[in-house]
Amino acid sequence: MQSQNEIRQSITNSLIQSLSEGRIPWRKPWVSIGGPRMATNFVTNRRYSGVNTIITMMAETKNNWPVSYWATFNQFRSIGCHIRKGSKATTIVYWSQIKKTVEDKNGDSVEKTIPYLKTWNIFNVAQAEGEAIKKFHAQPELKTFDVDRTEFDATVAATEARIDHGHELAAYLPLEDRIILPDLGRFDSWPDYAATTLHELSHWSQPKHRLNIEGSYAENELFAEITSSYLMAALGIPHADDMRNTKAYIQSWIKHVSGDPKAIWKASTASSRAAEYILSFSRPAEEADVENDAEAVAV
Repeated sequence: MQSQNEIRQSITNSLIQSLSEGRIPWRKPWVSIGGPRMATNFVTNRRYSGVNTIITMMAETKNNWPVSYWATFNQFRSIGCHIRKGSKATTIVYWSQIKKTVEDKNGDSVEKTIPYLKTWNIFNVAQAEGEAIKKFHAQPELKTFDVDRTEFDATVAATEARIDHGHELAAYLPLEDRIILPDLGRFDSWPDYAATTLHELSHWSQPKHRLNIEGSYAENELFAEITSSYLMAALGIPHADDMRNTKAYIQSWIKHVSGDPKAIWKASTASSRAAEYILSFSRPAEEADVENDAEAVAV
């Protein structure tokens, strides 16, 4: 059985390998088809969150799985489906707490709550067969992608964040509590503009009077990059398939997560919180229902 540190290190190693191969797991230059926009349990219809979002994105990208539905072996079996022979499970994590009696510095017995991390195996719908999921194996009818800005515009507007255009850089200014951006026409594409806006909106969510998410410059940038990508996926906006402005960051991300096995856990959990927070202004609360998984703050 893997220890807590071994679980974290194994996931970190997978992330480093993905980045080293030029695959940024939280970025997708295409929209998922025939299912949810982000990894969701097919049986419970609850979304995965935290580091599990990144784990499932890595598997989907690596294996070219177009649908973001997942479930355990037994869950698929419960709906009359089976996993194809030879299919390899994707390991996610589940966080819970256990209580343990320990001695304090005075020798007194006290009850201490200890975070407990365990692994869980799930399979993508592409690895399963059965009548309930048959339609997800059909080849989709691909159409020319036409950007629909309606949901994006509504999401950004609902936050009531102050956003000023016409500037020479994109940034969130904490002292003024406002976001500055170049004009839309100066971006290479509308998805580039959307990703940049959501990146800065992620920083906007960080102050104490909102989510109180603090970190070093490297931690904050990784947090905003992942949050922006989570929001892009949730809003059905594909990333522009252009790595020119990202390659320079990959090495710094690799260095950052390599030096701290908990880094990606902290960033992914904070990013899930921020994405749900930003979406909460325009979406009913019930849409934020997620699977219980690893809370990086606690581990």
